[in-house]
Amino acid sequence: MIHPGRAAPVLTVFLLCLILTACPQAPPESLDVTLAHDKGNLPMFQENFIKQGETARKAIGVGIHAVPSITPDLFRHQMMAGLPTDQAPELFVWWSSFRARELVDHNFVTDLTDVWDKYADDYSPDMRAAFTVDGKVYGFPYVVEYWPVWYNRKIFDRLGLHAPTTWPEFIAVCERLKAAGVTPILSSLQNSWPAFIWFEEMLIGEDPALYEGLCRGTTAYTDPRVIKACRVWKGMIDKGYFTDPSVNMLTNGGHLWNSESCAMTLCGTWYYSSVLTAQGVDEKDIGCFILPSHNPAAGNNIVFEVGPIFTAKNAPHADAARRLADWWMSPRGNASFATVHQSCPANRKADTDYLPPIKRDLLDRIRADGYRLLNRYWEATPTPISEAAVLKLGEFILKPDSLEQVLSDIETIAEAHRAGETP
Repeated sequence: MIHPGRAAPVLTVFLLCLILTACPQAPPESLDVTLAHDKGNLPMFQENFIKQGETARKAIGVGIHAVPSITPDLFRHQMMAGLPTDQAPELFVWWSSFRARELVDHNFVTDLTDVWDKYADDYSPDMRAAFTVDGKVYGFPYVVEYWPVWYNRKIFDRLGLHAPTTWPEFIAVCERLKAAGVTPILSSLQNSWPAFIWFEEMLIGEDPALYEGLCRGTTAYTDPRVIKACRVWKGMIDKGYFTDPSVNMLTNGGHLWNSESCAMTLCGTWYYSSVLTAQGVDEKDIGCFILPSHNPAAGNNIVFEVGPIFTAKNAPHADAARRLADWWMSPRGNASFATVHQSCPANRKADTDYLPPIKRDLLDRIRADGYRLLNRYWEATPTPISEAAVLKLGEFILKPDSLEQVLSDIETIAEAHRAGETP
């Protein structure tokens, strides 16, 4: 999936950006710092980071020059090449939990514990934990995203379907869609990482404690309960509920929606505005529901992911980056980006009236019905395991009969990691 590589030539990208946008002669009140990100294939991110920089420049005198990469793979290579040097971007997006540890272990990022302490009442302990490594807190969240099922209202209305509230209702919806010649669910293996989407959902839908144990390494991938949960997924694949995984859920999501090539997509709340509406899908044609657990005893659960930004220790203007992080973590700064991005704010004191009704209703339901929040597999699992696991899960998606062998292979990888060996 994502591996360190030789990316020295890309250092010139950041060098040029720093020369052009962070000239030492510029007065402090007009300083722009570089923010590197991996959302180059989602133009809305670039536009909104620029807007956030304009607001920050007016508020604290520190603006943003956003530098996009097209893919996460390329972005990671750029960061691993640039972060050890004085050409490092002042800020850069990354991932939380286990994926933040490598940054700390390499001494690439600055400690922001004092900033988190300043806003202790504004963020949940679970949110802080996602940024904590060995008792210190690094980086900050620009948004938090939840993972519901998005469904095509045009298709549902035409077939007289309603958002399901139980697993049998969900399966009945899939059967009705299939009978009408509509593929129920979008499946994608582009960039490999989407392979974990239904894997984590099946585990959470069986038992959230099982899922957390798997992520922590206290439960084996070959545990009978894991196999049981994944067999539910296999049954869905065997029944033809998913599209061909060669489709691209990001760059082609809007077309697939408007052409009614599929009826549902399980993805983060960012998918609504960054992909669907940005690619021409009418808001009135989009609905969402939280996937019900296939095991009723599992209760109400939903996956969340947090959008982290880290401040680079070796960057030319690290102090300005800290000032920007402090402002961004405030209710005003956090709401500023979340508003233009139409995403859920991470700061609990930030106003949410700006959210489109569909997201506000989702957030209200999560809070009112006491949904358990579980960190996404990609971040909640040690990086060497998750990166290898998505490739193996991709094999399963392509060849569903390989389920038990795939889970055995992932367990071998996990055991090697826990033993300190190279998977």
